[in-house]
Amino acid sequence: MRAVERLLIQLNAAYGGPAWHGPALRELLEGVTEEQARSRPIANAHSILELVVHVRTWMDTASERLAGSQRELTTEEDWSDVARTSWLAVLDELDNAESRVCDAVARLHPDDLDKPVAGRRYSVYVLVHGVIQHNLYHAGQIALLKKMLAAK
Repeated sequence: MRAVERLLIQLNAAYGGPAWHGPALRELLEGVTEEQARSRPIANAHSILELVVHVRTWMDTASERLAGSQRELTTEEDWSDVARTSWLAVLDELDNAESRVCDAVARLHPDDLDKPVAGRRYSVYVLVHGVIQHNLYHAGQIALLKKMLAAK
């Protein structure tokens, strides 16, 4: 199996499962209502909705960087105002971002993995693993928020 195929397997497992660690990101979001997504069970912490928009933003940024973009995110882009955002639309956007990043990875040649990302000091391989790690980090936060919401 090629290295690129192994990366795609890991991206897909972290996003939609099955993942060895437990529920994947998208599995955690199944059944979450708009009210739950907007809720803040921890004062001064991000909501599930904010976390999902943030994850989607970084998946899209990774896709752009894999295509050669050097664009930097502003603070406003990194943690967007979600006041007028629809939960169902965010879930669709997240699925589309996952598709875009997987498509970008699928287009890679194994030799591309060791190349530096444009304008960065890390490789394409590190970027793709970073997406996986970032998704799982925030999936863990979402899992805890869901447990707190269920305990109310």
